[in-house]
Amino acid sequence: MGKLILVRHGETDLNKNKIYFGKLNPGLNETGKEQIKKTKEKLLNYRYDFIYSSPLLRAKQSAEICNYLNLPINYSDNLRELDFGVFEGLTFDEIQEKYPNEVKKAEKEWKTYNFETGEAPNQMYLRVMEFLKSLNFEKDNLIVAHWGVLNSILSHYLANELDGYWKYKFENGGIAILEGSFEFSYLIKFM
Repeated sequence: MGKLILVRHGETDLNKNKIYFGKLNPGLNETGKEQIKKTKEKLLNYRYDFIYSSPLLRAKQSAEICNYLNLPINYSDNLRELDFGVFEGLTFDEIQEKYPNEVKKAEKEWKTYNFETGEAPNQMYLRVMEFLKSLNFEKDNLIVAHWGVLNSILSHYLANELDGYWKYKFENGGIAILEGSFEFSYLIKFM
């Protein structure tokens, strides 16, 4: 059985300013670059056969920094962050002021709500599962992606589909390591 080594991209200015964003495409800020350099140091203890990344700039830059084996990076659109639709580029306070009804709907129907022109978490989950099905679980796979994508993977393995989605605090530059197959994996490290 191979390992899934999950890495969340480093901080961006939008993360720092608590802005909702998924499809917006900022690069890493200086803090984010330092976070990923520390992540790379932790990864030196783990080999990987393949490296995959979201094509969004913050994940792409993070993958390039932490790819200490200098393997070709495989980019997948299925690893893109959730599209927050009309919430993109706004703080929570701005969203509450501008879209109060949508906020209530998003809280009540969180799995299926598509953020008015965006994407629902269950839609993202399905594309992330398609990505996972394509992996060779006999090998070790390093995946550099976003909070929503990584929490979808953790929820798939540690809860029931999306039921655990909100239960993991995956920090910028954080790492989670699972071992197993598509059907069953267990968490061996979270840092």
